[in-house]
Amino acid sequence: MVFRVNPVGQNYIDVTVNIAEGQGENYVAKEITRAFRAQLPQDRYNVERDDGEDVLIKKRKGVSNFGLQLISTNVKAVRINLDRE
Repeated sequence: MVFRVNPVGQNYIDVTVNIAEGQGENYVAKEITRAFRAQLPQDRYNVERDDGEDVLIKKRKGVSNFGLQLISTNVKAVRINLDRE
């Protein structure tokens, strides 16, 4: 999977997530969380899991708003919903 984080007025950041075949939703969420934590600047974003299968990406205080897109995926039987809170 490749996600794109697009902060307002700044260059985008692509985040690549590798998912092993045959894994469930909690494993997928864990790997997405791990990849975002490793590839996004920790001083700008906080990444956490909620309810096992939900991944929350939050900007830190003073950081620009951002958009998030799923650019590509070849993971089958996994539904990704991007919601803004």
